[in-house]
Amino acid sequence: MNAAQHSVRRPVDIYIVGLGIRNVQQITREAEQAVRLSKKVFTVDAGFGIDEFLRTLSPDVRSMLDHYQEGGDRLRTYRAMAAEVVNAAVDDSPVCFATYGHPKIYVYPSHLIEQAASLLGLTVRVLPGISALDTIITDLSLDPGPHGLQMYEATDLLARERPLQSEVPCLLWQVSAVETAMYTTKRGNAERYRRLQDFLLRTYPADHEVTMVLSSTYALLEPLKETFPLGELAQLLARGLQVGTLYIPPLKERPISNPDILYDAFNAEHLERITAGS
Repeated sequence: MNAAQHSVRRPVDIYIVGLGIRNVQQITREAEQAVRLSKKVFTVDAGFGIDEFLRTLSPDVRSMLDHYQEGGDRLRTYRAMAAEVVNAAVDDSPVCFATYGHPKIYVYPSHLIEQAASLLGLTVRVLPGISALDTIITDLSLDPGPHGLQMYEATDLLARERPLQSEVPCLLWQVSAVETAMYTTKRGNAERYRRLQDFLLRTYPADHEVTMVLSSTYALLEPLKETFPLGELAQLLARGLQVGTLYIPPLKERPISNPDILYDAFNAEHLERITAGS
């Protein structure tokens, strides 16, 4: 196979695209193009005006939000979403699955669609979108470069007792859904967050301040941020901001264990030794 043959892509049966966080303002040009090319567009986004905007690009736009049922199993909901998208692609492709944020970050239907499409010989193209991680980094003025970044899903953190590094900034996702795989719009009580609080207190002191952050979905609104001592997490979440991501700043900076590495990083002679032509 020559280079020209290798570069030719198969026709796409299913586009999986991210719509960003801040309504239509963060929809990328390539996501728009995928929607235009699709005969049916399935959306999972409660943002104001999203479906209306997409209908200016494609005449057949269908919201899948009605798949969610109070007290229903979210995994069953995700399977139903994926099945609907794949069945539509089998009948008449291409189709598009368009979801808020990034389609591969905490969007399980995307994975199910890819798995089913592979078994059926369908071609899938995934297009990235601006995720909550991107907006949270901006909201917190957080640069993962100097100290790294650790992040976990809240329920998985508890179930696996994943290790936490107290000198590395931490993001905990889906705190509002902790300890249940069921969909609900009901507020959690303090008991719901007690085990999460106790687990975090194994690593951090009770007076360590943490922040719940929810990025703005509208251009004129500021992000929501609530900062409080970790020891009060359960009580404050019960009556405060529950939707969002929990940010735990590092306790301290990790000391340098190998100063020779740092010295060499700023040494011109070392650069000459480790590059071609030395």
